[in-house]
Amino acid sequence: MNQLRILQLEKKFGERKKEENPAFSLKPVHLTIEEGEFFSLLGPSGCGKTTLLKLLAGLEQADNGEVWVGEADITNVPSEARNFAMVFQQPLLFPHMNVEDNIAFGLKMRKVKRAERIERAREMLDHVGLKSYGQRFPDELSGGQQQRAALARALVSDPRILLMDEPFSALDPSLREEMRDLLSRIHKEFGTTVVFVTHDREEAFHLSDRIGVMSDGELLQVAGAKELYEKPASAQVAAFLGLKNILRGSVEAGNFIVENSGLQVAIAGQGESSMTHLVIHPERLQLSTDLTEQPTIEEIFFKGIVKQLRFNHGFYLCIVQTEKIELECSISCRQAEAVSIGEKVKLSVHLKDLHFVSQ
Repeated sequence: MNQLRILQLEKKFGERKKEENPAFSLKPVHLTIEEGEFFSLLGPSGCGKTTLLKLLAGLEQADNGEVWVGEADITNVPSEARNFAMVFQQPLLFPHMNVEDNIAFGLKMRKVKRAERIERAREMLDHVGLKSYGQRFPDELSGGQQQRAALARALVSDPRILLMDEPFSALDPSLREEMRDLLSRIHKEFGTTVVFVTHDREEAFHLSDRIGVMSDGELLQVAGAKELYEKPASAQVAAFLGLKNILRGSVEAGNFIVENSGLQVAIAGQGESSMTHLVIHPERLQLSTDLTEQPTIEEIFFKGIVKQLRFNHGFYLCIVQTEKIELECSISCRQAEAVSIGEKVKLSVHLKDLHFVSQ
């Protein structure tokens, strides 16, 4: 199995000159990516995603750590000898070559005979939906078509690993969605191991088998999309994933006490002392206009006033201001028609749906 194993890979830049403004460093990354897996590195700009990708590609030299593919240590193998392919944010096609020759260029560098490389280039053009575009030049293609050509050029050499650095970020939303669907299909067809860098949560969730969330040069959590969303490992991960109901608190005498709210929730299990935040997913909160209804012993509830209703992709986000805290819940269009701004409502959530995390 050609697993990609990243063993305590580390990179430091510059020197620390001011305590309040330290130089960036990629903290040791330890990670295994399975053969054929689509793995995304997700995080804000400047968090170290591209640095890690460049270390894998051999475009940067690590200060510490190792990179292995299967039983081969490739840490010090030159970039051109790794048989990795890389797709960047910009297509970087040669303007003086037609699309067919652009795609076949890597094969030419490997001394593949012209007839074979042109045949393979044309087959790959067909795979990416550019069958009749081989004789055109890059400036005759749209942005999306250029990225299709760049993807074809990367795949035609049958790379062991395909590295992609925010390849769709320069495209408009409709083209991005189109390219995601194409990439997903291509990945299923070829089974190539993909390491994909993005700051777009929706993109990572749409494409990935697993996702690694990064921040400030550190890999915070690795999981599938569902687990990552439902069980973020920390408040930092939850916030980056766009969750809003992240309530700070502390553990006292077996209860989690939410700051400035008076809310206490009984907790049990290990690691209680490290709990600093309560995460309540918006879709787990149930909204009711019946203020007389009493919660069960397995629920907690909040009374408040509807502050805002916002339509969002087929449902509504409802912002409710309680006495001490503001909460966001997801409701259907039918429910939204039955409530109005300023109306008193009740929110309830089952205890099993509460998620406690550290900082």
